Amino acid sequence: MNVLIVEDEQLLATELAERLANIDSEINIVGQTDSISSTVAWLQQNDCDLIFLDVHLNDGISFSIFDKIKVKYPVIFTTAYDQYAIKAFEVNSVAYLLKPIDEADLEKALNKYKEIRSMFRADFESLLTYLGKSQTESKNFISRIMLSSGNAQMPMNVDNIAYFMADGRYLFAVSMAGDRYFCESTLYKLEQELNNREFFRLNRRFIVNFASVDSFTPYSKSRVKVKLNPQPDEDIIISSEKVKEFKQWLVR
Repeated sequence: MNVLIVEDEQLLATELAERLANIDSEINIVGQTDSISSTVAWLQQNDCDLIFLDVHLNDGISFSIFDKIKVKYPVIFTTAYDQYAIKAFEVNSVAYLLKPIDEADLEKALNKYKEIRSMFRADFESLLTYLGKSQTESKNFISRIMLSSGNAQMPMNVDNIAYFMADGRYLFAVSMAGDRYFCESTLYKLEQELNNREFFRLNRRFIVNFASVDSFTPYSKSRVKVKLNPQPDEDIIISSEKVKEFKQWLVR
């Protein structure tokens, strides 16, 4: 496996190379760059199988690489900041590792890449397409749901729903446009019916559409606060027990 390491701290790059070699002796580090410009130049002239990409480089945020050239290879992001996980999902992300990188997480990310890669052999285009699609098992998830507003009832594509919100005895669906509708269901039932790649149960009151997640920030006691679009009139907090699952959902 030929690997490119993009890291602007030499000690961290060397440590990562050593840990990769310990995990898999067949890994070959074919390149190491430390900036956006040098990475773009390297990728224009060379090939690899997998990229380990630090988010913060000495000349900017590495996501701009994807704006400058078409990156043909899967990427495992490495960073000390967890707020970029949502953005990582939009590109060729296999995994998102937080520094300091845990060796078990590193090995898990490599195994995930190998499992996916084995499905496609040398077909990089299909592999990258797959990374952008659902990796869940085939299941008949609902695509439409019946909602009501006053006396009027109407079907709505679930893609147009930003989130479902439990409010006392009632359940409401809030559209991407910010309109609120009554929903005759329960969060538990919807959790089973909705595609769990696109929708996630944040807490006891909210199930959100991935497309509505704007960002998240640290909160007290290892919890995180999630910002949605449209934003409800209250803070949405995820418990510390569910934070890891939430972050994994964002990039899987």
